[in-house]
Amino acid sequence: MKTWRKRILGVSILGAAIAVGSDVWVLATPHINPPSAAAGWKLSAPAGCVNSIPAEAQVWRGTSGARRVCRAEYAGSPTMRLTLFEMPEWPGATAFDAFQKWRPDQPGKIGFFKGRYFGVVESPQADRATLDRFAVAVQKALPGKSEDRW
Repeated sequence: MKTWRKRILGVSILGAAIAVGSDVWVLATPHINPPSAAAGWKLSAPAGCVNSIPAEAQVWRGTSGARRVCRAEYAGSPTMRLTLFEMPEWPGATAFDAFQKWRPDQPGKIGFFKGRYFGVVESPQADRATLDRFAVAVQKALPGKSEDRW
């Protein structure tokens, strides 16, 4: 009976170490800032990045678990605003999850995701093709596999 207790204890400790280690790995991943330029648009001021989600960014479903949120304004014709959410990749808090909850019928806005990043591009003056061109350029600048836009 003592042998079983030791085995169960050993497996429990190993499981706890793996769980803690996987969370530490996620937290140790370096942060990525929004790109300084994308498809002819240039960052007009340093991006504002915070670890807590501002109230105005909480309007998009699926983003409440974000590890970090960056807001960036881009100069060009027309001006663009990028909100980039870095998601933790836990069940229910992934970039793909946020993208699935995104409503694609919002005028002047387009959502996209790549790897652990979910982004929203906004410009009331831009048409869909212009928003898409900017979103594709931002996606290419982010690490990970290319995913989709809406």
